[in-house]
Amino acid sequence: MLNAAYSYYNVGTKIPKLQLWKDTLILAKNENFDVFNCLDILDNKAVFGDLTFKIGSGKLNYYLFNWRLEKKLEPEELAFVLM
Repeated sequence: MLNAAYSYYNVGTKIPKLQLWKDTLILAKNENFDVFNCLDILDNKAVFGDLTFKIGSGKLNYYLFNWRLEKKLEPEELAFVLM
């Protein structure tokens, strides 16, 4: 069995983003997760290199319904809410 942790969106107001991610990874390890998955949206991607994250093998497409966009959105320009 593989235990996977998922992070979709993180917000820290008094702690640097890199430290928030490091603490999150330590907590996931302490809870016996084998793998930690996250999306490259908003400013998440900025810390991935420092944390030695590897790019996954899948491709994720974002679909916006009832929107007209003048240009293609990059992942760091996008956020979403899970319902």
